[in-house]
Amino acid sequence: MASPPERIGLIAGTGSLAVEFASRARKRGFDVAAVALSPDIHGSLKDLVRTIVHAAPTQPKKILSFLQSEGIRRIGFVGKVDKKILFQGLKFDFEAVRFMFRTKNLADVTIMDAVIALAEKNGFEIIPQTEFLDHLLAPEGPMGKRRLTAAEIEEVRYGFAMAREIARLDIGQTIVVKKGAVVAVEAIEGTDETIRRGCALAGAGAIVLKVARPDQNTRYDIPAVGPETLRVAAEGGASALVVEAGTTFMLEREALVRAAVAANIALIGWTGGEGK
Repeated sequence: MASPPERIGLIAGTGSLAVEFASRARKRGFDVAAVALSPDIHGSLKDLVRTIVHAAPTQPKKILSFLQSEGIRRIGFVGKVDKKILFQGLKFDFEAVRFMFRTKNLADVTIMDAVIALAEKNGFEIIPQTEFLDHLLAPEGPMGKRRLTAAEIEEVRYGFAMAREIARLDIGQTIVVKKGAVVAVEAIEGTDETIRRGCALAGAGAIVLKVARPDQNTRYDIPAVGPETLRVAAEGGASALVVEAGTTFMLEREALVRAAVAANIALIGWTGGEGK
């Protein structure tokens, strides 16, 4: 008699990554019990998972109780959770209040490491996002028709080094550069707003770069770009969107490449060597 499929948990933030994770897990024969952190993602996931519940990120007790009641041992954290909720006076359950009290700061890595520690303390194993989403990682080199010019390659070398340093400091993972200057650095506002601000300041020809942290934890928050990122860059007149190859998810890659070709933007996977 065949053994029953493994049941895994999914804590789903916004965006298409959680849907892709659930879809891939289902195709590979897993039963998925999902916690939707927003009503929108609940609607997107309900037909892909065995069971689903909606809970706010500020309700960890409800989330943990649901997963335990479903007999889950392994869980994945996928999708974006807006950190601004921590500053907006939402209601926190007791577990969340205790969590916030014990967290030394509100940096992304600090918060997520504490979330992972809380899950593990409650007996859960965390699934690396790449277990089901490795096919989305950016390849090295150009992903559209346009290549970088010699001048742009020098800009990218400079920008990549600056972006890596900003990411190392856990400030953000996206920067905008032009003519050897950092024009915008991502903070709490997120990637798209950073691009808008940077391109507005720099004008046409700016280069957008997105990198991973040096110690990026593949169990959560792998950087990602998609068609919306490209659209924002194109509207701002950017000449290139450069991501760190092998560590960045490319969402809806075919649509992303088509958008880059249509906007004549160089879409590049970069490893720190030559851009081609």
